[in-house]
Amino acid sequence: MDRPDHPAIPWPGFAAERAFVLPLQAALMATPFGERCQIDGVRLARKREFHVTVLDREMARAAAGYGEPRLRALYASLHWAPRRTGRYALLHRSKHNGTDALECWSLIEYLHLPAMYAFRAELARMLGPAFDHPVPHVTHLVHGDPTGIGVPDVRALATLLVRAVEP
Repeated sequence: MDRPDHPAIPWPGFAAERAFVLPLQAALMATPFGERCQIDGVRLARKREFHVTVLDREMARAAAGYGEPRLRALYASLHWAPRRTGRYALLHRSKHNGTDALECWSLIEYLHLPAMYAFRAELARMLGPAFDHPVPHVTHLVHGDPTGIGVPDVRALATLLVRAVEP
C-alpha cells in the first residue's frame, strides 16, 4: 500500500494540563486493515482521529517548567514531518477503574519521526531521563477504549506489545 508522507506540522500549541500531540490528516491514514478487522480473535475498529503523542499529560506538566517559549523554539528548530513505515504492532492493556477491568487493544503503526527523538532528548537532558526513549507511532484501530493505549516510551511498549502484525 502506498503511504504518502505527511506534510510538516506547524506548532500545534502547548498547554501544561493536556498531552502535547501532533494532529495527523485522516485522509493520509488508510491502512490495509480497513475500517474494521479481527486480529487474534479481537475485533478492532478504525479510530476517528489520528495523532502522534509527543508528550503525555504527565510529561507536559513537567515540560511546562521548561517554558512555552523555549518549547516552541525547540519545536521550530526541528522538521516535524512524520513518515509512515508500514510496520504495525498489536498492543494490549487492562485498564482498571476500581473493581472492573476494561480490556483494551490497539493496532499501532510505527512512524519515522527523528524530530521527536531530538525534542525528547533535549527535554531529557534538561529535565530528566523520563523524557528519553520515545516510540513515535499512530494508533489506527482500537477495541475497548476508543482513545487507544498510551505508549510514552520504550519501557511501556515492552509491557504492552503482544506482537508485530503483518498487513
